[in-house]
Amino acid sequence: MPSTLLTGANSFLAAHVINSLIKAGHHVTGTVRRAAAGDAIFALHPEWKSHLDIVIVEDITNEASWDSIFEEKKGFNHVVHVAAPLLDNPANTDYDRDFLKPSVEGNLALLRSAKNNAPNLKSIVVTGSVNASTTGSPEELLAGPLTNSTWLPITQEQARAMNNPYISYCSGKKEGELAIWDFVKESAPKFSVTVLLPALIFGPPIEPLKGGVKGLHYSSNVIYSLFNGSNSTIPATTFPSYIDVRDLADAHVKALTEPKVANKRLTIGGNKMTYTALVHALAKVPALNGRLPTDSGEDQKVIPANIIAEEGNEALNMTFRSLEETMADTAKRILELEGQQ
Repeated sequence: MPSTLLTGANSFLAAHVINSLIKAGHHVTGTVRRAAAGDAIFALHPEWKSHLDIVIVEDITNEASWDSIFEEKKGFNHVVHVAAPLLDNPANTDYDRDFLKPSVEGNLALLRSAKNNAPNLKSIVVTGSVNASTTGSPEELLAGPLTNSTWLPITQEQARAMNNPYISYCSGKKEGELAIWDFVKESAPKFSVTVLLPALIFGPPIEPLKGGVKGLHYSSNVIYSLFNGSNSTIPATTFPSYIDVRDLADAHVKALTEPKVANKRLTIGGNKMTYTALVHALAKVPALNGRLPTDSGEDQKVIPANIIAEEGNEALNMTFRSLEETMADTAKRILELEGQQ
């Protein structure tokens, strides 16, 4: 049975990665910042107890914390690194403190410790973001397709001067990933590293949530905002591409053992969408009758994101859920959470 370390185990994506890893026969050790977060995982998913251990890592930039984990558990075969600064944390206001340092040092601390203390490690798969390639601005989308070689055209100095949380988040994603590739080039670890670059991630939230629907993370809240009365008309699309969280979780698990993706950064998914398309898909959910916004015409102006994701999609033999399935399952879960209020 493969032994896999998963960082940020109580997050939206990580919950689905746990599910996928267990289905694939892995024993999972998940990291959380606080013991209460681990308790909440087991309270919501008692079926995971025999397949999942929880350990505490209060600060992902602290290399000694990773040293302790790898020294105690020498048998890790794989790592899935999901933990990262979040855009939807209102406390994250400082570029260097809240985005640059945790993105760069969070990645490097884990990589250095793994190289020094994990002799059986075969692969690390990192959750990157298309935001390491683009902010999604019209100018950037019109500049050409987004490929595995595309990088965000914003420097650290520019991001610092802009002092905008979204730009800081995108820059942190870019700089954190550049640090990974510098490490791989300079340190030549025995394990492989793969970085997956999804766009918006939609799907049913199965992670523990504080306050039910009030605790929804960014992308689930995007969907909820389309039927909770926040919008009378369909808002403008923020970024015109998505992937189902369950498909992305499967991609992470497949990438752990697929030689074709070793030491590569790969756009993944690349499914096109607009918020109008989301609403049309949600309209097929009977429980949402009368709750959806009307067409505003805003999405007629949307510039499609030309994401070239064939290499990663084909190497990992990906199949993707339809937008209708993703929206139906997301709405069902959010409605369940709403009913628990």
